[in-house]
Amino acid sequence: MSAMHDDRQASVVWFKRDLRVQDHAPLAEAAAQGPVMALYIVEPGLWQQPDAALQHFGFMAESLQDLQRELQAVGIRLIVLEGEAVAVLQALHRQQPFGQLWSHEETGNGFTYARDRAVAAWCRAQGVVWHERRQFGVVRRLRQRKHWQPHWEALMAEPLVPTPSPPSPPVWPAPAQDRTQSLVTLHRIPAHLLSPPPGLAHDPPGRQRGGRTQALAVLHDFLHGRCAQYRGGISSPLTAPDACSRLSPYLAWGCVSLREVVQATRAQIASLPPTAGRTRAGLNAFISRLYWHCHFIQKLESEPAIEWRNMHRGYDGLREQDFNPAHFEALQAGRTGWPMVDACVAMLRETGWLNFRMR
Repeated sequence: MSAMHDDRQASVVWFKRDLRVQDHAPLAEAAAQGPVMALYIVEPGLWQQPDAALQHFGFMAESLQDLQRELQAVGIRLIVLEGEAVAVLQALHRQQPFGQLWSHEETGNGFTYARDRAVAAWCRAQGVVWHERRQFGVVRRLRQRKHWQPHWEALMAEPLVPTPSPPSPPVWPAPAQDRTQSLVTLHRIPAHLLSPPPGLAHDPPGRQRGGRTQALAVLHDFLHGRCAQYRGGISSPLTAPDACSRLSPYLAWGCVSLREVVQATRAQIASLPPTAGRTRAGLNAFISRLYWHCHFIQKLESEPAIEWRNMHRGYDGLREQDFNPAHFEALQAGRTGWPMVDACVAMLRETGWLNFRMR
């Protein structure tokens, strides 16, 4: 390792569902301390989970390419590695020692929870300090959800975290000393790493495309036009594709931060003239849904077992014995005979999206 820095100050920023450089606290804090390497791990185990689909992988890959370009612009290298997280971190640490790991907190499924516990154990064993920062208005180890809202408001009111500006910390590892050329890419992500794993299905032709560029365009289009249709328009499948914000996948993959969206929305509300009552009503209703976004993630954070069981235990055993494979196959094929249900299935198949009333 070069004497240009102390390994203990070298940082890996682990990108998961936060594929942006703007308002990214782990990246900014790591860059302020010393040499930084940006890492994304394509985890085979994650993509084998039942809630993963081909459309998710495609969206991630598109977002990752946007992220790689933005990191290049601030002088930080992105490496994309394939494998389970602990094995990848161990191999990377062996070849390019680092003392700090930075990431956002993640409230995902049972797989990501177990993976994060394994990463935490590995960090302790290696003497690597893992710094996790909040991304959403979700509070870990919150004793009572009734105290949740003040935490949300405080986080959303904080200034956006500045983007690292070039020259960023020293490029690490330096090209001349890079012993992992097969792992590190400066100019492109190896194509095979962005090829979908076997077994993934369903990539609707009309799905939304990933990346921050797309996210900002959708946000601008909503705040400066479509939001006027939000109240009253988000319920019908005929009007919802335009009336809804359509920001959900960009928030889910972190192409924009929730705080960016909240602050941009409130700034737009403040700029409206008194006559813009419909637009103001739409944006205020949208803000209420942004509360819902974090409130329901908080439920999963506080009660992770609801991934596998009914939130209300009174429903246990109510319909489990009534499952009919033929009916389920008809539902999947859009052949139930109920026109609204079959139309929703067709919409989902073609666009990968369905408004909440139809869900």
